Amino acid sequence: MVFPNFENKHLQEALFSPKDFIKYRKFKGNFPKKYIITYQSRALNYFRRKYKPKKHKFYSLLNVYVHKDIGFVRMTGIGAPNAATVIEELIALGGKTFINVGTAGGLNHEGVFLCDKAIRDEGTSYHYLPHGEEVFPDNKLTEKLGKCIRKQGLEYFKGTTWTIDAPYRETRVEVEHYVKQGVATVEMEASALFAVAKVRKAKIASAFVVSDLLGKKWLPQFHRFNIKKAQNKLIDAAVNCLMS
Repeated sequence: MVFPNFENKHLQEALFSPKDFIKYRKFKGNFPKKYIITYQSRALNYFRRKYKPKKHKFYSLLNVYVHKDIGFVRMTGIGAPNAATVIEELIALGGKTFINVGTAGGLNHEGVFLCDKAIRDEGTSYHYLPHGEEVFPDNKLTEKLGKCIRKQGLEYFKGTTWTIDAPYRETRVEVEHYVKQGVATVEMEASALFAVAKVRKAKIASAFVVSDLLGKKWLPQFHRFNIKKAQNKLIDAAVNCLMS
C-alpha cells in the first residue's frame, strides 16, 4: 500500500485551488509579498509591541499583522496540515518569500538552529511531492537569514530537522536513529512548508529555538535556556532579512 492512497497523486491537478478559496471569501487588498510565520503567542506579542503592525483579520486560521511591507502570521493551529493550508493561502494572496520561526525539540543540545534540510515524517508533503525522505528550504534565503541571526548577536547551529505529525509518538528508537544520522531537531511543520513552497515556487527559510531535549527521556529546558529572548532576536533577524 502506498501513501497517499492514490499513487502519484502529486502529478494530478487539484479540484480547487487556494486562489478559488480567496476569491470565494472575497479577500481583497494589496497584501505583502514577504512573511514571517511563527507559532507562539509571546512571539506575536513581541512583534506587535515592537513594530506596531496593522492587523488584517481574514478568518479563524488567518490573521495578518503588517509592518511596512512585511506580514507576520501566528499559526492558530499546530502541525503540517494547518501550516500548509495557511502558507497556501498566503501565497494565493501574493506571498513570495517566507521565514518560519519556531521552537523545536533538540536531539543533541539546546540552542538556536538554522534549518538546512527537513526529513519528511508527516503526511502532508506527500500530497505535493513524490516519495522521498528529504526536502530543502531556499539556500540563498537560508544563508541570508543566518547572517542576520549573527548580526543579532546569536550563535546558531546549522542542521537537519525531523518533521513529525504525532509529537506524543516520538519513540526512543526513532530518536536514536536520527541522532546517529546527525539530525538536530524535531518539530511538526517544516517539511510540509518546504514542500508547498517548492511546488508553488516560493522561497522559504526556517530557524528554531530548542525548547526541550529528547534523549533517553524527555527533558524540558525552558528555564535553562532563555527561549523568549532568543526567539525575539530571531524575529528581529527575520525582519531585517526580509527588509534588506
